[in-house]
Amino acid sequence: MGCDIPLLSIAPPWMERILTAAHDLEEIVDLFAIGRPSRSADLLPVKIATLPLKKAVALVIEDWSDDKFRQLSAVIQRRTGPAIRSLEDIKNLYDSATLGTECRGRRPV
Repeated sequence: MGCDIPLLSIAPPWMERILTAAHDLEEIVDLFAIGRPSRSADLLPVKIATLPLKKAVALVIEDWSDDKFRQLSAVIQRRTGPAIRSLEDIKNLYDSATLGTECRGRRPV
């Protein structure tokens, strides 16, 4: 007799398991970045563009290379899966896209 309770419902919230997930570079995504703090303390994400994943990672790595704050605040919201929030994951996707290899990223579960 097996357990019908999913592991995630009983695992503590701080526990994270990393799975390998393939990414479709032509998937349409929304690119967000946190606006620079001004007079208000609110750090709200600003939608930059809706574009294919391949172009979104290129924009973050190439066009924003001189703005580390903007790179670190980048969030790529996928429609078919979890958002890509880590600059390291974005760099890995960029490397895969430029090398033409299969894109694999880390996905928290």
